[in-house]
Amino acid sequence: MDAEQLIRLGLLESEAKVYLALVKLGQSLAGKIAKETRLNRVSVYKALQTLKEKGLVSYVIKANRQEYCAASPNAVQKMIEEKQKELEEVKRQLPTLQQMFNSTKKKVETNVYEGIKGAKAIWERLLEECKANDEWLVLGAPKSAELMGGYFKDFNDRRAKKKVAMRIIYNKDATGLINIRKQQPLTKVMVMPAEYITPTSLEVVRDNALLVMYKPEIVIIHMKSAEVTKSFEAYFNILWKIAEAPK
Repeated sequence: MDAEQLIRLGLLESEAKVYLALVKLGQSLAGKIAKETRLNRVSVYKALQTLKEKGLVSYVIKANRQEYCAASPNAVQKMIEEKQKELEEVKRQLPTLQQMFNSTKKKVETNVYEGIKGAKAIWERLLEECKANDEWLVLGAPKSAELMGGYFKDFNDRRAKKKVAMRIIYNKDATGLINIRKQQPLTKVMVMPAEYITPTSLEVVRDNALLVMYKPEIVIIHMKSAEVTKSFEAYFNILWKIAEAPK
């Protein structure tokens, strides 16, 4: 097993490297782990703390110093089983979601916006329609969304001032946006497991749903329907439960 495979289970790269180093080295001090992984000590200690919480690392105290040990690979097997259970739960919910989607009776208003100017136009329109205590949901925000990074920061500052909350589930590779967004008020951020990477994101606010494609050119499909957005919101909440908090 290599670090990439552990990352797919939800570990950060530093956590995967530290765990594999301990499997190789056996009981070790943090300094030895840092040397083996070529990570700085701060990153090693952060990784060790998270791995302890996940049951993948334990420690003993010798001469007033902590020495760390990797848990048996059986602990990794348990992680795999738990992840499979979570995905099975999502799978079990899909028929209900499909039924909700198929039950849509009202006409869906659909519009397409192309290019940066078009994208900004629909985002600004929806923000203007928002009221205090509304919630804006974003699912699958990709790394390619960083091309709008400056605009998004300003947009979300204004959105927070209107007291509109936001929950975002980012793709794991959207590091730059994650670090900015999690510091903004009225914003909650989660991250999908590494195997879930998509160039398209879904946004839901009030009775509006947006499918946003960032490559090769930004295109937004806007759907206005209370029934459709209710279905998408249910799907979002299912995935929110299996997503992970950013480190």
